[in-house]
Amino acid sequence: MPRPKNDKPRLEWRRGKWAIQYWEGGNRVRISTGTENEVRARQALADFEAELERRPLKLTVAEALDRYVTHRSEKVQAFDRLKEAAKPLRAALGHLRVDQVNQMAWDRYTAERVTRPHRLVAPEKHKPRPVSTGTLRREFNVLRAALRRAWKDGYLVKPPELEAPPDSAPRDRYLTKAEAKRLVAASKQTPHVEVFTALAVYTGARKAAMLSLKWDQVDFITGMIDYNEPGRTITAKRRAIVPMTADLREVLKHAHKVRQTDYVVEYGSKPVPHGLRWSFAKMCERAELGWRPTPHHLKHSVASWFAMAGVPIDQAADWLATDPKTLRRVYRKFDPSYLRTVASALAL
Repeated sequence: MPRPKNDKPRLEWRRGKWAIQYWEGGNRVRISTGTENEVRARQALADFEAELERRPLKLTVAEALDRYVTHRSEKVQAFDRLKEAAKPLRAALGHLRVDQVNQMAWDRYTAERVTRPHRLVAPEKHKPRPVSTGTLRREFNVLRAALRRAWKDGYLVKPPELEAPPDSAPRDRYLTKAEAKRLVAASKQTPHVEVFTALAVYTGARKAAMLSLKWDQVDFITGMIDYNEPGRTITAKRRAIVPMTADLREVLKHAHKVRQTDYVVEYGSKPVPHGLRWSFAKMCERAELGWRPTPHHLKHSVASWFAMAGVPIDQAADWLATDPKTLRRVYRKFDPSYLRTVASALAL
């Protein structure tokens, strides 16, 4: 039985000098180092291995994504979201070399990218539909970043120039105050959903901030909630310090009495780490809204209520931990007084 070939480059003594031997395409290749000195030969081997690794033929998109995800593991807060965005990219484009990614490959990906069945739904009952523009943009950003990482590490001559998906239109649908009351009432059947919904409606915080909130960040004496986690790296998605409303205080006081963990939102004596998609959807069904909002719709609704009430942009931005430019661009249309003085100039 023939011995298996060792594909890894190695040194061998040949004709009075050290040579590098490796296998490529089933053929043995030898390259002389030009030296008799073993130390210099080992240095030449290390240089050769580094150069071999940088060949595009040696790096696939799947490997580039894995390298990028590993590189970012200790540097991003929403690491699970990053890994989730990399999964469909790896499945559809992972077999390509990094130098084979071009606009045609990306366009084909976007045309074929559809939703996958939820783990609780039988595959035969799932009806695939195109994913949202926001999802495509997240995945595009991950792919572009992975290719740029490969370029910086020497695996690409230059990163490909890909056209990004268009920005999704700003949300126009928001919860009215009446709908929000029905949602809060419907949430009372499920304790952890009630706490989450109360935090969302009365503070307008992001889902991740609410799910990571601990009781030592809630001060019943001052009536303040500090969404900033101790030791958390500051990112573009800032977190606010906001006062409790009277309704929110009552919900939190009851939840504090029956708490089983350090987390404000808990279920089954455990924190809720990623989300409560199923239970939130059931609550929306009980509320009979006629449409299904997402947790982010609640933050969007709070921002809309601020605009309709004429709350100054800077104060709304501090409460929502959102860039004032974003509030001015997206939400000023909800302010009934916006452009009224301009309209008066058109009177005939």
